[in-house]
Amino acid sequence: MKKYEELTICDNFMFAKVFSNADIAQDFLQDILKIDIEKISVVSEATLQEDPFHKSVRLDVQAREGDSGNGRSFDIELQMIDTSELPKRARYYQGMLDLDALGKGVNYDELKEQYILFLCPEDIFKAGKPVYQFQNREETAPNILLGDLCYKNFYIFSKYREVTDEVTREYMQYFATQKYESERIKRIHAFVERYRNDPVAKKAYMTLEQELNIRYKKGLEKGRAETRGEEKVAVARRMLAKGMSIAEIVELVAISEAEVLGLQKEMQ
Repeated sequence: MKKYEELTICDNFMFAKVFSNADIAQDFLQDILKIDIEKISVVSEATLQEDPFHKSVRLDVQAREGDSGNGRSFDIELQMIDTSELPKRARYYQGMLDLDALGKGVNYDELKEQYILFLCPEDIFKAGKPVYQFQNREETAPNILLGDLCYKNFYIFSKYREVTDEVTREYMQYFATQKYESERIKRIHAFVERYRNDPVAKKAYMTLEQELNIRYKKGLEKGRAETRGEEKVAVARRMLAKGMSIAEIVELVAISEAEVLGLQKEMQ
């Protein structure tokens, strides 16, 4: 992981910190989406899970408009690596956000507008556009909308020069270069500088780094243990093939009798 003092807006930890400020998130959403938004509440690094048996999702920045407004929900994701499954991830996020918004026994017509925004450095669609905006339409008559009120937008910030809207271009340029001129972007960068010098935020980052290191070491240990186990099985198979007794294999390979019997059955 990077040193804390080197973090920029393009590091997920810093991005989530900065955009956890409701004013920053709201201004960004209004500027990018060209809509008026009532006061929103923001949760950074929110985790949604339907139940313990289904995959949970961790959202970078989840925002929701108050009941006094339209009750719309927003998810802002910074995705620095093309994992080749972002469109399907957006689909899953949509479902989880709907589950989070719709309480038990509530009618479907209570679902509000939902916006899922991905900020990416590279063009994951390889079509040369700086901004991709998706909503469901009738295939043979694109003017007919499904009307599910869900919008999925992908902003390719390395292509900021090609963005026609000036305000959107300013945001995209900042993500691409960390350079800024306007007051709105200067305000975002001020939060980056503020968090770089915030000992509480730094401690949270260091704690995260320690947790990731522990997970990494556990993963290595598990992998080594699995490798050792696979090697033992391979040796036991060869010994069985040579006609050695189960007792000899158990003693020499340090493998259980039940495992040897299982291998013997597989080889018959």
